[in-house]
Amino acid sequence: MTETLPTRWRDHELHWHAHLSERSSSAKLCRNYDPDAVLLTPQAGAEWIAEQLTTHSTTTIAIEWHTPWGVTLDSPGIRDAARDRHTLAYGLSVDALLATTTGNLYLHVDPHTPEQCPHHKSQAKTL
Repeated sequence: MTETLPTRWRDHELHWHAHLSERSSSAKLCRNYDPDAVLLTPQAGAEWIAEQLTTHSTTTIAIEWHTPWGVTLDSPGIRDAARDRHTLAYGLSVDALLATTTGNLYLHVDPHTPEQCPHHKSQAKTL
């Protein structure tokens, strides 16, 4: 079965900056910090999210996803990677609060166009 993703991410030349932090911050504020990863496709974004969940799965109690359609609560073992791919491919961000046994972690995967990306802006200034 082949998955058909929205093409909005290609149409707008999007890539994503991924952040995982112990501090609460909005996606807008995260743009002031260097990302933990730069993701070039919706598939790479979904894989990064899955990797973070796997890394923290032994300490995660619950996951609160902030989605375009509202807040969704999942247990650590439940996540639909296809939902992540479609959300990212549509050009939306993925935000979540991971409640762990040692504290909270905040996950942000934020879309950027070349004009919005600090790295691309600095490259354009030097050319």
